[in-house]
Amino acid sequence: MAGRRTLRRSNYHHGDLRAALIAAGIVRARAGGPQAIVLREVTRIVGVAPNSAYAHFATLAELKWAVADEALREMAAAMAAHLDTVASDEPSDPVAGAQTHLREVGRAYVYYAIAEPGLFRTAMGGKPSATPLPGEPGNGPEDDGRLVPDALLLRSLARLTDVGYLDPTDQAQAVVACWAIVHGLALMLLDLLPPMSADEQNEKIDAALDVLVTGLASPLNRRGR
Repeated sequence: MAGRRTLRRSNYHHGDLRAALIAAGIVRARAGGPQAIVLREVTRIVGVAPNSAYAHFATLAELKWAVADEALREMAAAMAAHLDTVASDEPSDPVAGAQTHLREVGRAYVYYAIAEPGLFRTAMGGKPSATPLPGEPGNGPEDDGRLVPDALLLRSLARLTDVGYLDPTDQAQAVVACWAIVHGLALMLLDLLPPMSADEQNEKIDAALDVLVTGLASPLNRRGR
């Protein structure tokens, strides 16, 4: 047993231990959320001594921030996969198509929260002092070349602006409104509302997204309805 343990530890070189620790943190986060990211358990999964983690992370909090960042990327990838799946069902009308796309961005967000509550809570619990609000400088669509959920929302809102449904001057506030509604709904479904079937969940999601899309209409579009 001791020989096997030593062999496992020797497999990790300076360049890949950090990635291995983050991957182990993802395993723990998926099972139990951010509070499950415990240094001793993460290093046990990797097969290294707990002190070795400090070569890459000064504190446990830094490791948690790195895991949160990776969880956010996994969330974005899952959302993008959902959008690819439903893309062929979009209406051909440009406005209706853009509205449907925004609804599916919101639906994908809530679906991920329901399917992966541990990773969702971890992704949403990143480093507050280093994380701008969605849409602010430093939190663009792909700040480091990797997809983030904010990118999907910004693209969707750009479509609504391009077809004349969303006033360009309202876009920054629209970002906050969109995240407030879908994030709030996700937390309600996870923590506040009684257990319900998938159909009942979809009814809640549809109702919230209908209110959101209606509220984003420019004043001209509101008068036209």
